[in-house]
Amino acid sequence: MVRPGPGKITLDQESFKALASEVRVGILKTLDERRQTVTDLSNLIGLSKPTLLEHLEKLQSAGLVKRLDEGRKWIYYELSDKGRKILHPERVSIVVALSSAAVLVAIGLFFLASTSGVLTGPAFAGEDRTGAAQGIAAAGGFVPWASVVAFVLAAVAVVAAVVLRTAGIRRRKRLFDELAHA
Repeated sequence: MVRPGPGKITLDQESFKALASEVRVGILKTLDERRQTVTDLSNLIGLSKPTLLEHLEKLQSAGLVKRLDEGRKWIYYELSDKGRKILHPERVSIVVALSSAAVLVAIGLFFLASTSGVLTGPAFAGEDRTGAAQGIAAAGGFVPWASVVAFVLAAVAVVAAVVLRTAGIRRRKRLFDELAHA
């Protein structure tokens, strides 16, 4: 099981055994690009189909690969969620960082719109400003700073996503290097 942690990937015994073979690690890397049939994998990796099927069975039993039989002529193999998490543990953090950036940009745009009169202008023309509109108008200098802060935090979140992606690539390379030497 993959557990989040600072710079470490923890594997259960079954997954570790499945990854103890360079061939199976190669299969995972190939399936990371796109799903494949046994024939495609056999040609790409250079193994006979029976040998390849044995490796795929071990990866399946470890929960790293899944078999897709859609009732058609071909049967495909692809990474399972667990397999993707081992190869790309940084993806959840990247999604969170980019989502935070999008929310912060939306907040910043809201504050900009509220101070420029887009939210309070024509709709309140000739009316007394009460409630939320009065609060926004009274905020004065605070609202532009709030939008600047929101945009700066959004930029920080995007930079964090880029850093997480780079760290994930390095972590994955380190994992495969350690498995190759184990």
